[in-house]
Amino acid sequence: MADRNAFQTAVDHLVPGGGRVLDIAPVSGGCISQASRVVVDTGNATPRTWFVKSNEADFMENFRCESEGLRRIADTGAIRVPVPIATGEADGRAWLVIDWVETRRAERDFFPAFGEQLAALHRSTHGAAIGLDHDNFLGSARQPNRATDSWVEFVAVRRLGFQLRWGVDNGRIDTTLRQSVEELIRRLPEVLKGRDEPTSLLHGDLWSGNYLTAGDGQPVLIDPAIYRGCREAEFGMLRLFGNCPESFYQAYLTAWPLPDGWQRRTQVYVLYHLLNHLNLFGGSYADSCHRTAAEILRG
Repeated sequence: MADRNAFQTAVDHLVPGGGRVLDIAPVSGGCISQASRVVVDTGNATPRTWFVKSNEADFMENFRCESEGLRRIADTGAIRVPVPIATGEADGRAWLVIDWVETRRAERDFFPAFGEQLAALHRSTHGAAIGLDHDNFLGSARQPNRATDSWVEFVAVRRLGFQLRWGVDNGRIDTTLRQSVEELIRRLPEVLKGRDEPTSLLHGDLWSGNYLTAGDGQPVLIDPAIYRGCREAEFGMLRLFGNCPESFYQAYLTAWPLPDGWQRRTQVYVLYHLLNHLNLFGGSYADSCHRTAAEILRG
């Protein structure tokens, strides 16, 4: 972990107005970057508390993408995110500073509120654009977002096709899985038929580790991998690692119903995230990739 002097240098160089670092405590759960709760005297009556990530200097692009994702979600006003404070390089390291969110255990009304607010995010950004004006990161993996002419083409090329090429090149995808994914890509117009054509701004990496319960009980989203896509894609990670009860889905569907067949189509996006995990973390995800691809192809 970076020492106190490094944190002070980061605050002095990156945060407007600076401040004196009073306390630093490591935060568990950060598997990619070092994460800390930092209390700073900024000259106001009450010290400020920030969540600070640091990493090697070449990680700067990841932090800039994360900050931009938080800003764009915040701009919708639909659901809360921690406010980005600063990003940049100091003391030879990359830094991201955002507001600290005090959390508590979720109560019964959390998940209905979460479903309603996620629907509000999607509905308030409904439109025709696909992708994003820059690539970003899904975990530590690059996520290509350059627009295509259609959503089916985007999924085929930027999502499944990208993961397939990466997995074949690094030896993580065997012949059977390659053939299954290639067959799925050929059949995507049929498999994804019935969805809403317009797209929405998506969080992009929405699983149980990336939503919090704030001290007032409201949902807060963190660690986005934003892009514009079919809103059904948002449920890929949620259905894989989300742990959301039925009340969440009921609230979302009440606020903004999804077309019939959305659960079946969502399996395509589950597979995308499984392939990304296979490429990042190895063979423990291979069986799930095989099984999910086969289920989709069986219809």
